[in-house]
Amino acid sequence: MGCRTRVFENRYGEKTSVGRGNLSFTTINIVRLAIEVMGIRDKNERIEKFFERLNDVLDITAKQLDERFQFQKTALAKQFPLVMSSLWNHTENLKPNDTIESVINQGTLGIGFIGLAECLIALTGQHHGESEESQALGLKIVSHMRSRANEYCEKYGHNYSILATPAEGLSGRFTKRDRKSFGIIPGVTDKEYYTNSNHVPVYYHCSPRHKAKVEAPYHAITLGGHIFYVEIDGDATHNEESIMQIVDMMDKYDMGYGSVNHNRNHCPNCGYENADKGSKTCPKCGTPFETIQRITGYLVGTTDRWNSGKLAELHDRVVHK
Repeated sequence: MGCRTRVFENRYGEKTSVGRGNLSFTTINIVRLAIEVMGIRDKNERIEKFFERLNDVLDITAKQLDERFQFQKTALAKQFPLVMSSLWNHTENLKPNDTIESVINQGTLGIGFIGLAECLIALTGQHHGESEESQALGLKIVSHMRSRANEYCEKYGHNYSILATPAEGLSGRFTKRDRKSFGIIPGVTDKEYYTNSNHVPVYYHCSPRHKAKVEAPYHAITLGGHIFYVEIDGDATHNEESIMQIVDMMDKYDMGYGSVNHNRNHCPNCGYENADKGSKTCPKCGTPFETIQRITGYLVGTTDRWNSGKLAELHDRVVHK
């Protein structure tokens, strides 16, 4: 199980994350759909039009994923000797020249989404972390996507799932395109990135509990993958009680996957570590520190390879307290 592909749902066998995988996933830019209807003054009409646009894009996405599956299923077992001999479930009866269709149809086809926060700001003026009305609409949007995915399961005979996309390059790429088309819209396209999936924006100051209460309900309807994270300050290795409280809170709110983010200084030369914000060089050998931090699930010591969108998001992060 991971934030990207939980592969839990299964119409053709045991509901497990072992011996299965995500076959393909496509992410929908729901922010753009909301921007396209912003000119409609009546709120109810605006939201109704948004759902019409969402339905159209969902239909296209489901069809695209099915067409991709129709190609994938033609592969032969002998083309994947390791995967089709010991990694995927129910491969024991496959012969080398058999197609892999009967096995991979236990995998999932993920329909992802990005920027729920910006989508809600475009539709209502506030994101789900600051407005109960927006939270209700956010849950309605993602629940609708889940309902449509169930319909596609029946129509196409696959395991469609809803994925809370943990975007890497995509968050900035979508934003650049929308800014080019619609200009700078406060709270929507005025940053270099869209907020990952159903997360409360990284710049929004709130407590871990408030963040959990807002994001937890989405985990039950994004069984294709999701994650909850809390940003903390200081040296987590000396704050075990705080970590335990956060873990207990995740359990209380029935979250499927979570993490605790905390930056740490690491010396690449001698291995010395600390969490002092002002430290730039290792006190033992004088080597410049690298900062160990989490970016979309990866613990990294350098940000050299990350795009401007993710770096802007990293810069905007605030501590939850």
